[in-house]
Amino acid sequence: MASLAPVGVGDHVCWAVPAKADFQRAALAYLTDGTRLGDKIMVVGSPSRSWRLDLRGPQGVLVDPSACDVDWDANALVSLLRQEAEEAGRQGFRALRVLAHMDHFWPAGLTPRQVADHELRLDAVIGASAAMVVCAYAGSGFLPDVLGQAATVHPHFAGDRDAAPSFQVFSAGEDCWNVSGVVDADGAPAFHTAVTELLRTTDTLRLRCQGLELMDAAGMQALVEASGAHPGRTIMVEDANPLVRKCWELLGYDSPAVPVELVP
Repeated sequence: MASLAPVGVGDHVCWAVPAKADFQRAALAYLTDGTRLGDKIMVVGSPSRSWRLDLRGPQGVLVDPSACDVDWDANALVSLLRQEAEEAGRQGFRALRVLAHMDHFWPAGLTPRQVADHELRLDAVIGASAAMVVCAYAGSGFLPDVLGQAATVHPHFAGDRDAAPSFQVFSAGEDCWNVSGVVDADGAPAFHTAVTELLRTTDTLRLRCQGLELMDAAGMQALVEASGAHPGRTIMVEDANPLVRKCWELLGYDSPAVPVELVP
């Protein structure tokens, strides 16, 4: 996804804003498309004064974490998105269209674990509602490992191609997640973090791997180590290709002692 123009209902996009990008223009175009199509508009962060969008009336929602009188965190945003998507449907809007300035939302010292936990929960909500969300990671306030983690836990990516993730994990339904791309040594730490966070909230985690091209030894080790972070829980790897299955067996992971099972 090279721009925000193709964003549609159900999409959850990591927008890694390039340093030289015209952020304001691209963001306004995305929001203006929503007003034209009959969407309710929600902006998290401070909008540009030049946008001339009514975000305080019935057609818009403005959330500025820095101006809130109460504590604002990831749980609050997930809950608000679910609430506003339901409300938009009752009000007759086509969908809820969200632009989230993540540099206005996240506190200093953000960790990859925090961003994985938040974005994965957010993705599950988006997949079950008439909403679309663009998470804009702009500015120099995010460390490379945080930006890399954010990109892997969105089903869509917009930004420079050299910053695109090698793999992605995203919701496929309750306790079921798609894995696509290539999980290699470079992406293994981010994959380990994502799987560990998903296992916190379920006894059996299903990873649907039709879109997984390759998982090397480092990726498989990361998967096994993540499964051990929550004893008593199981990971079901579904629809892995023959190469992944063969490598899994050769590495000796096809064992009852490993709480990861490869199934058709």
